[in-house]
Amino acid sequence: MELFRAVGRVVALTGFGGVNLPYMRKVALIIALALLVLPGLAQSRNCLRVMPVDEVTRQAILIARVKVHKVQKANYRGEFSQMAVLYPVDVIEGDFTLKEINVLARSSVRCAEDNYVKEDEMLVFLEPEESLFHTVNYQYGQFPIVGEIVKGWRDKANKPIDKPYPEVRREIQAWVTAAHTPKPEGDPQPQPQKPVKPPEVPMQ
Repeated sequence: MELFRAVGRVVALTGFGGVNLPYMRKVALIIALALLVLPGLAQSRNCLRVMPVDEVTRQAILIARVKVHKVQKANYRGEFSQMAVLYPVDVIEGDFTLKEINVLARSSVRCAEDNYVKEDEMLVFLEPEESLFHTVNYQYGQFPIVGEIVKGWRDKANKPIDKPYPEVRREIQAWVTAAHTPKPEGDPQPQPQKPVKPPEVPMQ
C-alpha cells in the first residue's frame, strides 16, 4: 500500500503542474555537487598554518596598533594586489618614528586572505618586503580592534578569542622581552674525575 501511495504522490505532482521528474533529478544533482564542493572550500581556507602568536611576535620586525588610512590596487611582482597605508596609533615593537606604514596585502599565496579596509583599526605584525612591509602569517598576523577589544586573538592553545587590548599588549611585550633576553648558558660540564689508584696488594 505504501508503494502505491508514493507513486500516487509523484503522479499528482507531475499531473497537476507540480515538480516533474527531470527537474527533481537536476535538484538532486545540484545538492550532491554542493555537498562535494563545500568540504573542499573549507579545507582550502585552512591550508595555511596558523602560527602561535608568540612565534608571530618573534618573526615580526614591527608590531603596532594601526588605523588604515588608505588602500589601493597594486601589482607587486604578481605577488600582492593591494597596497595599504597605515597610520600607527601605538607601536609596541619596532621603529617608533614612523608616521605611516606601507603594507603589501592580498597575497597570491594559496589560501592567503590578508586584506586591509579603509578606516579599520587593527593590531598588525609586519615583516619587511624590500622597502615596504607585508603581514606575518598573512591574515593570521592581523587582528581587528573594536573599541578596546582585539578580535580573534589566540590563546595558549592557539584558539581564537576576544581579549582587551591592554592585556594583549602586555602579552606581546613579555614575548618581545623574552626574545631580546639572552638565554642563560647551560650548566657547566662536570670535570672528568681523575682515576683512583687501586690499593697496592703486598706481595706474598
